[in-house]
Amino acid sequence: MRQLPSLLLASLLGALAACPAPRTTAATRPTPAAFDPANSEPAALALVDTAIAALGGLDKWQQVKELRFEVLYKQSGTLGARYQHRWDRWNGRHAMRTADLKTTGNREEDIKWHDVRYDIFNKDAIFWSSYANQEAERGNYEQAAEQARVRLAEDGYRVALFYKLRDPGVRLALAGSLAPSAGVCEPSCNSVKVTFDAGTGTDTWTVHFNKNSNLPEIFEQETSRGRLGYRIGAWADAGGLKWPSLLSNIGLAGETFEFVNIAVGDPSDASYGRDL
Repeated sequence: MRQLPSLLLASLLGALAACPAPRTTAATRPTPAAFDPANSEPAALALVDTAIAALGGLDKWQQVKELRFEVLYKQSGTLGARYQHRWDRWNGRHAMRTADLKTTGNREEDIKWHDVRYDIFNKDAIFWSSYANQEAERGNYEQAAEQARVRLAEDGYRVALFYKLRDPGVRLALAGSLAPSAGVCEPSCNSVKVTFDAGTGTDTWTVHFNKNSNLPEIFEQETSRGRLGYRIGAWADAGGLKWPSLLSNIGLAGETFEFVNIAVGDPSDASYGRDL
């Protein structure tokens, strides 16, 4: 057997040593590193864990490498916005497409899309964005990425909120119960208040879980702009997990969010742009 020259062998060994080990968990902020149960009320944590089990199980969520979904925002049945998300949880990347509703016409192929791809946790990474498959000017990359980052924070949290109740920095506390009303929370709902450590979240959420099914039926979001409440009208299944597929704004009649084409899979580098 021929032996490799020592310099070539050393180079190959060095390259192998430099290759990062395959990831075994989703990318996240460096601190805090993990959910700390000591910062939550035991009864609230038990309630959340029971709900997550009813939705499919925390173990399945922890193995979701990529989550793909589309959001249709409607007001009284009229489409107001349409977004397509690819969320590479494993590597902390996001690709988003926004439909230009002025170009929709009557055919899907007529739609022109705004595309943006970026690294969620590394704001110094190279961004990429385009409109109608024409690359945008470099100066627009960062602005497009920041808009997509906000969109993912809103849409991604609405669709995956219940699994993220065990994210690093989350704090859980009991918040009483909710009586049945208009066919919701029958016979009643148990409520959990969700807050965050500094630097990991800003809004306060309250999730109401049905006493019998353990499934969430309503959740509320308190922001600096006011309080929003959503009723879950339907569920979809993907990756062995349940995902809300229809949300209705309780305080604004006719406003809905439809989550369609929900899928779980493995991320492809080709989907997330250049040099990320």
